[in-house]
Amino acid sequence: MNYDLEKLIELEKVDREIARLSDEVSALPKRVSAIEEQLADHKAAVEKARTAIKNNEASRRKLESDIQDSQQKIVKYRSQSSSVKTNAEYKALMQEVEFAEKQISACEDKILDLMISLEVEEKSLKAAESELKTEAISVEREKAEARTRTAEDEKQLEGFEATRKELRAAVSDGSLAHYDRVMRQRRSAIAEARDQKCQACYVMLRPQTWQELKTNGQIITCGSCGRILFYDPAHEPPPPEPPKKKRSRAAAQAETDSEVAQEITPIP
Repeated sequence: MNYDLEKLIELEKVDREIARLSDEVSALPKRVSAIEEQLADHKAAVEKARTAIKNNEASRRKLESDIQDSQQKIVKYRSQSSSVKTNAEYKALMQEVEFAEKQISACEDKILDLMISLEVEEKSLKAAESELKTEAISVEREKAEARTRTAEDEKQLEGFEATRKELRAAVSDGSLAHYDRVMRQRRSAIAEARDQKCQACYVMLRPQTWQELKTNGQIITCGSCGRILFYDPAHEPPPPEPPKKKRSRAAAQAETDSEVAQEITPIP
């Protein structure tokens, strides 16, 4: 095989690995960011549950304070009722007492509703805290795996970059320039030729070009896509089987007669 061709085939394999590892390294921070966003959602759920409990407690304290105020009003109104001089004044005080009692009853109903809601909110908080704990462990594990994978990829990249440098130095300037130009345009510069076609763009090659290419003795490019072509004899289709010889009619008839004779059983 042509020396430049052999090295360029190796070079493209290395370039593909470098591209793959580079993409993986650049994608890992995005993955870490995504799992941290998930963790942030769980933290927000916990905070929301805690806020709901705090609001519940604040509402109950306000209602309890309103009940105390109403109770004090009732004491005050009953105290004043002993000193009123007319039925109208007494009736007005009793109406105030009745209104305060209704307010107390309404506050107590609301407190009962809040206590029922509190049970639900506390269960929600426990569930959210449990999910947060589980997610935090998972996030830390994934972040550790991402850091390990990044370190491994970067180490491999260093090795491939060194190999790439050696391969590029071994290729002639003209071949390397063509390789780089097609690589920028097509993102691949090497293609196998099979069945007299470029396997990248599937354009047929001229018979003379195909025969020259099968030796892998020189740099040959595809006239359509510009990629550097190579030939792999391992992918050569097997030769067709030779046609079976036709038997003469007499031979076929003789074989039939023989089979019939074997099937006939003589009568003793």
